Amino acid sequence: MRTLKLTTLLLAVALVFGSTSCKYEEGPALSLRTKKARVAGEWIIEKTVNKDGKETTIAESDSPVVTFEKDGTGKTSFTFTIGGTTTTSTSTFKWEFTDSKKKIKTTDEDGDTYTEEILRLTNKEFWTKDTDGDQTHLKAK
Repeated sequence: MRTLKLTTLLLAVALVFGSTSCKYEEGPALSLRTKKARVAGEWIIEKTVNKDGKETTIAESDSPVVTFEKDGTGKTSFTFTIGGTTTTSTSTFKWEFTDSKKKIKTTDEDGDTYTEEILRLTNKEFWTKDTDGDQTHLKAK
């Protein structure tokens, strides 16, 4: 009987961790937060990597702030200064997971749709790859 209880407990633990594990190319192997909870929040672009491996680092002050809400909406805010006047421009979008949550699809205000493969998704890092093979590495703000 004790063996049955231990086996049942181990199976339950395996199911919990197996159902919450992340299957993205760059990990992590395990997360207790849902994918939606990890996407939700404010992100800034840390760097881009083109399909040939060339990296371009983005200064935090120059990076747009990309906000994903849990309800499937979001916004991108750019702040820039021209002639001593600082302006913030904001655009909105809708987002959703596709392909068993391996990809994220965004639709902007004009109805243009972009789908990117998710390479890494943690509380602090969100890496994607577009159809051309270019990567965007975002970090939590």
